Order: sequence, then C-alpha cells, then structure tokens
Amino acid sequence: MVVAPTFTATEVSVLDEHGVLVTTLSAPSTEDDDFYLMFQHKEPYTAQDTRFGMDKPYVEYCGQGCSWYGEMEAVELFADRLLVRMSKVAAEHMQNGGLLEVSFSCGIPEFSELRDALRRTFNGQPYFIDRV
Repeated sequence: MVVAPTFTATEVSVLDEHGVLVTTLSAPSTEDDDFYLMFQHKEPYTAQDTRFGMDKPYVEYCGQGCSWYGEMEAVELFADRLLVRMSKVAAEHMQNGGLLEVSFSCGIPEFSELRDALRRTFNGQPYFIDRV
C-alpha cells in the first residue's frame, strides 16, 4: 500500500512578482528534507512557453526533483487542507501514488488570499475544485 505524502503547513505565502503568481504552503525544513507545495502561474503565456510545454500551472513538491508544468489531475481546496492528485507520469516518478495532502490552519484573510491565488492559478482548469 502506498501512503500519500502529507505535512502540515505552518506558513502560507502568496507573491505576485514580475508577472508570476507564486503560491506556497510550507513547514519548517529539517536537515534532510524540505516541506513545501508551491504553484506558479504567469499570464499571459508566451509562444515560447507553449513551445517548451511551460504553458500550464507549475507545481513543485518539496524540491525541484518533483516539479512539473501541468501533470495535475485534481487540485481540491478544503477549508483546512489541499489535496493534489498528480498524473500517472508524475505518480510513477514520485513513487507514492501521486496523491499529495497538505493541511493548514489560517485565519479568514489569509485563507481568502490563498483561495484567490489558487483560483487565479487554475483559472479555466477543470481539475481545480473549490470544496469550501
């Protein structure tokens, strides 16, 4: 049985720099591991982005070794957690079934900022589900 990686984020960050929206849920790192889930989105995508397959939301989980443009089949936002189901390609690379879960606890203003950032990141993507 494969157990989905999970951690509890202690920080939620939303930055919009140079036309790139970066949304990160993170927990303190250890000597051996980093704990974060990051999404990036930019508008508009350029012809070069499209040519190189970089015209979809970017996801990075605990390091660049687990990062992709697209490759997400579901991103579900709940009031206290975020579930991400990755594609078969990503799941095979991650060797964990491709399901990620990050729980969090934040106030209404911070949650609203997170929710708005995820809506912008996944605008038009049918796999984003707001369960709140």
